[in-house]
Amino acid sequence: MKASYAGHVQQEDTTGLKTLLFVNDKIIPLNGFTQRYIGTMLRGMAESLGFPGKKVNLYISPDELKMFSDETEVSIRKEFVRLLISSTVKGILSPLNGIFWLEKITITTE
Repeated sequence: MKASYAGHVQQEDTTGLKTLLFVNDKIIPLNGFTQRYIGTMLRGMAESLGFPGKKVNLYISPDELKMFSDETEVSIRKEFVRLLISSTVKGILSPLNGIFWLEKITITTE
């Protein structure tokens, strides 16, 4: 049996991801692991919706959810998708110290 060679697969370097998290307008300090974890998740969400990018911003408030990938607003038309993103983010953030009430969330990663 011959071995096949598909070529070099280039993977994105996520070791230098810088992620900022604000909850209710207060900055929440994140260690390197948590920055990479949340940043990679955020980029994956944008990419799965057809908007890959280096810089992704997510804003969640009681009234709205908005995501931007490289300054382009990510179109989120279905309520199910909004609920899935919102509940996923809130679930990931819930074990972090200093987060008790998740009314307004802003996450930026690049």
